[in-house]
This record gives sequence, structure tokens and C-alpha cells, in this order.
Amino acid sequence: MKLEKSDLQLETIVSRIRGNELDLQPDFQRGEIWDNPRRQRLVDTILREWYVPAIHIVLDTDGEEVVLDGQQRLAAVRDFFDDKVKVNGLIEPIDAEIEQLHGLKYSQLPVAARRAVNRFVITVVTLSDHDPQEPNELFFRLNQSYNLTPPEKRNALHGRARDQVKRLVEDLTIQGLLEPATVGFSNGRLAYDDIVARTCVAIEIGNLRQHINNTVVESYYRSSEPFSDLTIDHLRESASLLLQQIRSTPTSKVRFNKGTLQTWLIYCHWAPRLTGQLPQDLLTSFENSRAEGKTGERSASRAVVEMLRLYDDRASYRVTDVSSVLVRDLAIHVYSQATFLGSESYRGSDQLVSALEADPEDGNQIVASYLEKSEWGSLINEWPAS
Repeated sequence: MKLEKSDLQLETIVSRIRGNELDLQPDFQRGEIWDNPRRQRLVDTILREWYVPAIHIVLDTDGEEVVLDGQQRLAAVRDFFDDKVKVNGLIEPIDAEIEQLHGLKYSQLPVAARRAVNRFVITVVTLSDHDPQEPNELFFRLNQSYNLTPPEKRNALHGRARDQVKRLVEDLTIQGLLEPATVGFSNGRLAYDDIVARTCVAIEIGNLRQHINNTVVESYYRSSEPFSDLTIDHLRESASLLLQQIRSTPTSKVRFNKGTLQTWLIYCHWAPRLTGQLPQDLLTSFENSRAEGKTGERSASRAVVEMLRLYDDRASYRVTDVSSVLVRDLAIHVYSQATFLGSESYRGSDQLVSALEADPEDGNQIVASYLEKSEWGSLINEWPAS
């Protein structure tokens, strides 16, 4: 198979598409599936004069040219030239010149901007003299996608917040907290970075009632501002306290997932200030009680058993909605308050314990009502009244 590279301007490529010289819909293609935001991001890339991956074209036995790889990109470019896609000037990072073009169609662009688009170059690789199976084999190999996780995508955003997170992960790994033997899972696909980033955001905003989704975390990575020094210091303190909890019983092997590790880091941030010093073996006792519950044993009070059930129900990292984050956090506090002498009530949690003791069968509704009335999880950075 022979491969020939050429650099073509967009104006030339679109002209060839309009003239039916390029077939965008060969049998092996999947149809045009890009949504409008993705097409606008490609337009934004072109306006910034960044790189667009090469297009692969097959010269078939009849001399016809069909697109092997790059159909979605070419269709998006064609639609932009046909005024079917508008410029989105609000795509991060904001570019002042592109922002001025927000909402404009191709035909409405200033002459200089339209000329720059026309002259934007994309590499075209043309395949010829090939055996019948070779183009499709190449298509298969080009499209063996490696789907990046959100933290892997964020890692490409070189900002001060990202650098802070990476440094924290390195330091907490050296400290002994973030390693498989301690937490039960590795940093594969930047799992530790994701947890640390989300915890930093939670501490920075001081509110667990806000949904910290991938978009929220990404906004911090894109920002020119770092996390505050206080946030970084608080996370270090929280991590140190959690490591003490893990090591309080050397024979205990606590196994977290991403969601529960994040919950314990956040709890170790706010609880010592607002409810008093954490019992030394809180984590070990909590996990032992969870294990008992899974075997049918019930040595704990009815309120504790119900909160542990809810914690287990919301322990999966996939369940990252606000209510799940709040339930996990509340469950640890209720366990501490109901199990250890000296653990203080907070936001009327003693009333919650009493309600659960009286009617544990209605635990879901009781807890949901309490979370709303108490505004649990808000102001986690507040300090106790002196």
C-alpha cells in the first residue's frame, strides 16, 4: 500500500467535497454523529490555528476518493462553510479575538478571519496501490480508541491547580497514605489525582451541597488562579489525620474506593474543628461495624445500623450525586456520636439519632428530611463559636 501526504487548505478541501470529489459516506463509516458543541470546538481549534489531525483518503479501483478517517471533522468543516455551525466564542480558554466572533456564521466573519479559515491547512494522507483488506485494517487501527477518564483529560490542562494536585499526590504517596497497601487501590488512570482534586474543590468552596462534577473540577484546572494556601494546608492536615486513623490498628486492613476515601478525607477536615477530636479508632470501629452488618450481626444501636446500611448503599463511587455525598458524611458523624462518649452532636444530629432509634424502618425518609432541614454539609469551613 502506498501512502502519499499533502497539505491542503480548507477552502480546497471543501470545494472538493461540494464537487462530490470526496465521498464522506463510504460503507464502513458510521454516519455523521458529532453534536453541535463538538463541531464548534473544531471550529474554535481552526480559529486558534491549532493542530487538526490528518485526514486519510482511499483512492479506490475506480479512481474515486473516499474518506477513510476524518469523516466527522470534514463534515463539521463543510457545515461551518455552509453556515450551519456558528462560532462559540465562549469556549475555554477564552480568546479575546474569538470572543468577538461569538454567534457569527462563516459568511458573517470579518474578511481577515474568513481568509485565515480558508487558508488553514490540514494534512491529507492518500492511500493507493492497496490490497482490498488494507484500508479497512488501517481504519480499524486508527479507531482503536483509548477512552480517557476525566482526570486523564484534566491532566492535559497545564495550570496552577493541576500542579498543586500533582504535588499533593506525590507528597501523600511519600507520606504513606496514597498507596495501594494503605487505601486498597492504585493510582491507575490518575485515581488519586481525581480524589485529591475533588477534595480540594470541596474544601475550597466549603460546601458539600454543591455537585462537584467533572465540569466543576475542570473549571478550577482551567483557571489561572490556584487553590488557596489554606485549602492545601487543610487537605494536608486531613490526610495526616486519616493516616493516623488507618494506622491506629496495624492489623486492620481498611479498603476504600474512590468515593469513600474522598468522604473520609473531607470528614477529617471539618469534624475535628466542629465536633471535637476524632476518636482514635473511629475508622477501625466503623469498618468493623460495617463488616458485622454484612454478616447479619447487630451489636450496634438501631440508629447506627440504619446509617451504616445507608452508607453501604451510597458507597459506590459511581453514586456521586449530592445526596450520596451527604449521606456518607452524615453516617460517619452519627456513628461517632452514637458509639463514642465525648463525640458531640452537630446541627441537631442527636435528634436524628433519636428519630432513627424510634423508627428505623423509615430511615430513608427520616435521613432525607434531616439533611434538608439541617442543611447538612454546608459551611464545612466554619469555625466553632468561641
